[in-house]
Amino acid sequence: MEKLNFIKVRCEQHLFVLTLARSEKRNAFSPTMVSEIAYALEMANNDPAIRLIQVEAEGPVFCAGMDLKAFADPMVDVENPHIPKVEKSLAELFAGLEKPSICVVRGDVIAGGFLIALSCTYLFAMPQVRFSLPEVKIGLFPFQVLALLLEYMPERKAMDLCIRGRSFSADEALEKGLLYGILDSSEDELQALKKDVLENAPLAISRGFRALRKLKESLEQDRYVFLLDELAKLRETGDFKEGMAAMRDKRKGEWKNS
Repeated sequence: MEKLNFIKVRCEQHLFVLTLARSEKRNAFSPTMVSEIAYALEMANNDPAIRLIQVEAEGPVFCAGMDLKAFADPMVDVENPHIPKVEKSLAELFAGLEKPSICVVRGDVIAGGFLIALSCTYLFAMPQVRFSLPEVKIGLFPFQVLALLLEYMPERKAMDLCIRGRSFSADEALEKGLLYGILDSSEDELQALKKDVLENAPLAISRGFRALRKLKESLEQDRYVFLLDELAKLRETGDFKEGMAAMRDKRKGEWKNS
């Protein structure tokens, strides 16, 4: 396995554990971190011994979304010369899995962190976790997250989360259908789920994921490419630049709608 700088991986028999390990940046993902995640997921997907993938994170924040500075300026990003560069959405990477995945969040999920959390087959959270989509506060919009939210809730409720940008609790996330379950300190429900998944026929499950992907592809061709392009266009606007300045100066944005 190649050296990884921003994530950690380990195998526990048939379980592959991927840990976000950029806690000093609240696990905000840079282009290189996305490439490392792509490398790890491909490795797990292609290994017949792996039957289940678990995603977790170090530090008090599960993921704060996109590292905007690293995406805007390649000089800020720390490249990993051992890992192939991948320019894809995190949601697209997880959508390519042909194995079940469990996301376990023990810290807050912010902005693009939803791309990882909602892309997994199962999502668990500790009771204290908060969820938020604050992009509109800096002149952006969570285009890709919206596409995932629409798989869980009605259009109006999904848009409300994106428009208002307020944070909500794990209990609210469960009510909205975003969570599979809320964990207690023993995490017994998580262990029971992993046991069930690992006991069942891996080939049948894999074929089921392959069929599901084909069904989605026939309806959603080029969806992620379109959404990434929309995000790139919005990052070039004056309002986004004002939003970043307002965040830096700790003030409200003065929007020009341009």
